[in-house]
Amino acid sequence: MKKIIISLILGIFFIGCISALTVDFFYSPQCPHCQKVMPTVIQLGKKYPNHEWNTYDVSQGSYNVGGVPLVELDNGVSLRGSLEIPKYLECEVQEMTTKECETYSADEGIDPETKSWFKRE
Repeated sequence: MKKIIISLILGIFFIGCISALTVDFFYSPQCPHCQKVMPTVIQLGKKYPNHEWNTYDVSQGSYNVGGVPLVELDNGVSLRGSLEIPKYLECEVQEMTTKECETYSADEGIDPETKSWFKRE
């Protein structure tokens, strides 16, 4: 019985490790768009604590991100700006957590050429 319980605990631990996502948020304290996005990023960090949430103040380092606010996920997705980040970040996190996203509407805000707001690798 003890072996079964230990196996279950280890299985749950490894599943949690596999599904974890790293979310990097690049911002500047002087940027009004960043200030608009920051509460969303903080809220989602609390809502999805099993993922790693990092914030980087671009005024305190030499980050070559080409503009802020920017969210980069380790699954190849990049979201930029005060419209894209609040609209799509939770969906991307949900897709990594549950492999589905009910809130995403593929017809809203899509670039006609790429058919996507996301940069997927």
